[in-house]
Amino acid sequence: MRLSSKSQYGLKACFILARNYPQRCVSASALEKEIAVSSKYIEKIMRMLSGQGIVAAERGVSGGYKLARAPQEITIGDVARALEDNMEIADCITSTCEKCASGTVWRKLYAGINEVLDSMTLQSVLDDHVGADICKCSAGERREGCECSGEGREACNCRAS
Repeated sequence: MRLSSKSQYGLKACFILARNYPQRCVSASALEKEIAVSSKYIEKIMRMLSGQGIVAAERGVSGGYKLARAPQEITIGDVARALEDNMEIADCITSTCEKCASGTVWRKLYAGINEVLDSMTLQSVLDDHVGADICKCSAGERREGCECSGEGREACNCRAS
């Protein structure tokens, strides 16, 4: 099972917004630059997160995106479900069919995944990674030993394993 890049980029965006909460909004172009994803894709992700009440958009000169609630009130599960069709990993998740043994497996897996994701908030993850920054490696380029460097983490020095 693999989550889409929407979850990976969306979670990175939420961490950036959490780092800036509540002082300032972060522009779409700043998110695009820091995450290294196209503006069109980040806008799509932010619309999905906004639709679920996770982020809010503000217009104006100092506008952009901000978290709609405090980072300690937003779970990683909230973000993942907003971007991954409620994390329903199989059609059996919402089915009322009790005759299929595989449905029981998928429902238990779904409950376990959500339990783990809901046990972490944006704030708790940030607290656990003080001084860490957002890696710009895309999922397809994930490499062992990635080290982001430079002021503002403009460069990602990833070495092939």
